[in-house]
Amino acid sequence: MNKYIHTIGLLLIIITASSQTLELDIHKNKLTDFLKIEQGLGSERLETNVTYFTPKGVAQPILFKRKQINLPDLIITYFYFQKDSNISHLLYEWDDKSVNGQNPSKTEKEINSFIDKYKELYNQILKTSGASKSEGDLNDLSKIKTGDFEKTDTWKPNDSTEIELYTVLSSKYEKKGATTINPTYRIRLDIKNRFKKADEFIKPDETKIKELDLVLKTFLSDLQSKNFEKAKLNLSNLIINNVTNEQLEVLRQNIRFNDDLIMYISGAQMGFDGSNNLMLQYKYKSDDNNPPKELIKITFDEKNKIVGIQPIKRL
Repeated sequence: MNKYIHTIGLLLIIITASSQTLELDIHKNKLTDFLKIEQGLGSERLETNVTYFTPKGVAQPILFKRKQINLPDLIITYFYFQKDSNISHLLYEWDDKSVNGQNPSKTEKEINSFIDKYKELYNQILKTSGASKSEGDLNDLSKIKTGDFEKTDTWKPNDSTEIELYTVLSSKYEKKGATTINPTYRIRLDIKNRFKKADEFIKPDETKIKELDLVLKTFLSDLQSKNFEKAKLNLSNLIINNVTNEQLEVLRQNIRFNDDLIMYISGAQMGFDGSNNLMLQYKYKSDDNNPPKELIKITFDEKNKIVGIQPIKRL
């Protein structure tokens, strides 16, 4: 990358941010540049007790909050490489739940503010990255009442950048036994630094899947019995030192051990550090929905150790 004058680059970014657009190019500035931007905008730095699962070389993130008009306050999360302070992952999120711990029902005017913001972000990204791969639409507002209103747009403008813009707008409230579905109004803009390797992803074969399946089942067995130290033996060196027993207990509470897990999808994905990670997704046997309402996503390193495990629930 060519050298450039930091003061000029910083000035341009501040002008952009002040005009209510967001920085999309995470490669041309380091963490210190972004911190100066937040300081110039008067953003509030947030303290958090949460420990994030980050791969080796990626530091715990720094979070800021910016005041917004007609929307929940914007939470910005900066993940960065410890070695050089380059940004590895940048997340913008508008969500009452993240800010206030709740997501009260919205008026029609408030919901339209979310839709207008999504369109504004989409048009900004469109100008720099071209057409997106799109799922869902913003037209059928009746889906908001039923909890089925979602829209996702993804871009891969170059070999080292992936952008995902996502919104879910749901006014649905439902309580069934111990389970409660609350209204959800959220926009996320996720920008990732992806270093492409020469070798392409290879889908795991049947033998490899059996090996990974055994690792997962061993991990879940130890997790269910609260043998956390033994469960950690199945975790990758990339994360093991950052994983606490408290985090494993939260994970344990979010897995239904009384329902069998069935393989749903196998594949691969790129990690924060550019490594190729094999990925398995499981569904619960009792879940007859298509696609399933709940999934468990697991990624593994080259040594068959768990890099990440994430329960996923679809509204």
